[in-house]
Amino acid sequence: MPVEIEQFMCRSDNFGVLVHDPKSGQTAIIDAPEEAPILAAIQRTGWTPTMILTTHHHVDHVEANLALKERFKLRIIGPEAEQAKIPGIDETVEEGSVVHLGDEKIDVIATPGHTAGHVSYHLPASKVAFTADTLFALGCGRLFECKPPVMYDSLKKLAALPADTVIYCGHEYTLSNARFALTVDPTNSALKERAAKIETLRADNKPTLPTTIGEELSTNPFLRWHDPAIRKHLGMEKANDADVFAEIRKRKDNF
Repeated sequence: MPVEIEQFMCRSDNFGVLVHDPKSGQTAIIDAPEEAPILAAIQRTGWTPTMILTTHHHVDHVEANLALKERFKLRIIGPEAEQAKIPGIDETVEEGSVVHLGDEKIDVIATPGHTAGHVSYHLPASKVAFTADTLFALGCGRLFECKPPVMYDSLKKLAALPADTVIYCGHEYTLSNARFALTVDPTNSALKERAAKIETLRADNKPTLPTTIGEELSTNPFLRWHDPAIRKHLGMEKANDADVFAEIRKRKDNF
């Protein structure tokens, strides 16, 4: 039986997520941006959290860690490389680590780039991944602590997941990402169609997530460094893939 997922907004543009294994009754919180919306989601669902799966140390992902730990006596799991910066951490994980939510296996993928120790969580049986601030819908995270080749390698790992993997990200940045994507991939008909849908969703104050790896591969320029049309548009037909990615990321920083 696949996990059940409750997605909701926190802060100004963070997504909060509860992941519930119906067989065991265990529930994971993916990052803890803000206590009140998380408590409201817990009350709404009736799910009692047993762990927080932390992706990285930024305050808008860990702010509610200690309050939730005190209230629910839950375990806080997070990247080993950032353990000193994650409040209340009990257990560390790294590339290849496995966490269990009941019988559900959660594979840890090291995805540095936005921060040096960022991790993503992949649930292969339920075909879901939580990529936080590495892979966004139509975007990727800013490179605060790493150089472009590091993020490029992380995105390659995520791009290699099965196309039907459902992706939950850390922020509602999709509208801005779509408008930028059209500047580097203006002839992509799938992107144009998706951008129009996103404009409508956001005008109605509806979320644009989740997405899928397949949808991102066809429309997200940060996963399309190999695409001839993008390379031609950038004047980088003969450049290597990592350099094309770096140019796209630089343009987004200045967008």
